[in-house]
Amino acid sequence: MQITDIETLMLRLPVVLPNGDGLQDVLIIRVHTDVGITGIGEAHTAPLILKSIIEAPVSQMTGQGLRQMLVGEDPMQISRLWQKMYDHTSTFGRRGIVLNAISGIDIALWDIAGKALGVPVWQLLGGKRRDHVRAYASDLTPDTAEEIVALAERHRDAGFTAMKFGWGRLGRNVRSDLAWVEQVRARIGDERDIMVDMGTAIPFDDALWLARALADTGVRFLEEPLSPDDLDGFRALVAASPTPIATGEKETTRFGFRALMEQGGLRIIQPDVARCGGLTEMMRIAALAEVRNVDVIPHCWATDILLVASLHFQATQARAPFQEINVTDNPLRARLTTEPIRVVEGQIAIPDGPGLGVALNEDTLAEFRWEP
Repeated sequence: MQITDIETLMLRLPVVLPNGDGLQDVLIIRVHTDVGITGIGEAHTAPLILKSIIEAPVSQMTGQGLRQMLVGEDPMQISRLWQKMYDHTSTFGRRGIVLNAISGIDIALWDIAGKALGVPVWQLLGGKRRDHVRAYASDLTPDTAEEIVALAERHRDAGFTAMKFGWGRLGRNVRSDLAWVEQVRARIGDERDIMVDMGTAIPFDDALWLARALADTGVRFLEEPLSPDDLDGFRALVAASPTPIATGEKETTRFGFRALMEQGGLRIIQPDVARCGGLTEMMRIAALAEVRNVDVIPHCWATDILLVASLHFQATQARAPFQEINVTDNPLRARLTTEPIRVVEGQIAIPDGPGLGVALNEDTLAEFRWEP
């Protein structure tokens, strides 16, 4: 079996705003083979830049586009192809958006392997340890405390036992942030978990004040209160905070996550399968985390392709505390696959079909296809 083409499909909502919603546009990747098997993947960041990285011609040995170096290769040799992509983009890559592009292709290669062998991806990754993962509703923060409380009630009534609010108004005033968390806790009770995602960095002193103040509300974790590059700040914050601190959605490769854990002192990391280097690198990151007794809670604010890829990873892990799910009313998540992923009684089932176990909805692809 050989790769014959790597197809990139850019999707975009009619109106895109510079806010915290990371699913207003997306790059879907299809890796085609000479035996008729097509793998599906997703890369999670600015799709036009990703497309150029995949389709770029050769510039030099360590400056190559991903498509041309993979056409003609055996898609089953996933580890070797991952290293080839990493090595042959090292002049302009090694981290960041190049790893995002590699992630999408890597996911598609695992999908091909599973389809070719007639087994789900989790079986290829080492086998399934669970049938379900506890879901947390992940939502954007509206402007008023009343609106936040109403959203919390909606997620509670939908069966979620955990919920996270992020971006939006957060960070403008940490005392008002504490106030709405207290109101949510009072309304939904102590039996459900609440998480807070700052989204963008706030001053260290504000982050420490908020982390200490949130302890009385039982917040499960405070996410991304500092710059992803402020490893010294994270180490100091983790050491002083009674509230667990989490970060990692913007990080890539096992090298970056090793630094988060060793230099930043993180006890909860949040790699994104469509950013960090795909399932191949996700498993390596998880191994580093396991030997350090660090929890891996995958970031997942994208389409159901990323969601099912994350679930296949979660199926194999000794610990799988939560699976994030985007609960906003967004057609790129809710209608991209022919059978959208559902949450039942606060749990998401691990897929059992061959490969990733999903198929694309061609009507949705046509409706939101973007060609600038």
